[in-house]
Amino acid sequence: MKKTGLFLLLVLALTFALPLPAMAAELDAVTDAAGLLTETERGELNDRAEELAKQYQCAVYIVILEDMEDMGGSDAYDLATAVYTEYDLGYGEEKSGLLLLLSMAERDYALIAYGYGNTAFTDYGKDVLLDENVLPLLGEDAYYEGFSTYLDTAGEYLGLARDGKPFDVENAPGYDETEGRYETGSSYATNARPKYDDEEFAIRLGAVILVPLLLAGGICLYWKRQMNTAVSARTADRYIPSDGFHLTGQQDTFLYRTETRRRIENHTSGGGHAGGTSMRSGGFSGRSGKF
Repeated sequence: MKKTGLFLLLVLALTFALPLPAMAAELDAVTDAAGLLTETERGELNDRAEELAKQYQCAVYIVILEDMEDMGGSDAYDLATAVYTEYDLGYGEEKSGLLLLLSMAERDYALIAYGYGNTAFTDYGKDVLLDENVLPLLGEDAYYEGFSTYLDTAGEYLGLARDGKPFDVENAPGYDETEGRYETGSSYATNARPKYDDEEFAIRLGAVILVPLLLAGGICLYWKRQMNTAVSARTADRYIPSDGFHLTGQQDTFLYRTETRRRIENHTSGGGHAGGTSMRSGGFSGRSGKF
């Protein structure tokens, strides 16, 4: 009995000494501790992530937590780097990889890269991956779609990096170096306008221009008919009182104002629009925030 008691105390001591509670002996490529995905969805995403790692020698992870405070963390970025380090994640000797961590209680996220992941996923690449692809879906609670898009985009970036052209400001597909902007219609162009064929354009043009003109013409015609009994006066005498015009009051009315606004970027880190990757402590790069 004494030996059993000592053994239990030793186990408890070791458990509380660990910097992170053990979610598993080894993390899968996709770990869902919050139950957002069905087992079929998680398994399918996990297989795709493992295939990316084999194809490009760079691991891609998704870690979903119910509450990061249960893991002893209060900052999503710091917790993501701790998980990456403590669970010895990454591919090959360089431990190359990309990790997306979510904490559902706080709706916090962190995206970090390490090793070759810093080359394949530049600051600008991370911004586009998150802001244009993943975060809008996560914000609508479309989790499977968001994670699927995350893996698709990560695979695209890794393919570009393998060809020697990591996704960045000046060599992203559709970027015109002469104009310094993306071509209209490019999937990476900000506020890119949709293209319409000639017939659809004519219909839209008619709806926007002709319909309002017809409506305005009808209203004017109606008003004109209501004024048929009116007779134009040659002088203004009938509108002036016999004892003259007296101003009894005046009022200043504020009609217009000019307002200037400046956009403030909502990035806690990263924002690599100058190109390349900004390295942080421990050899990681990335950013974090709310979704």
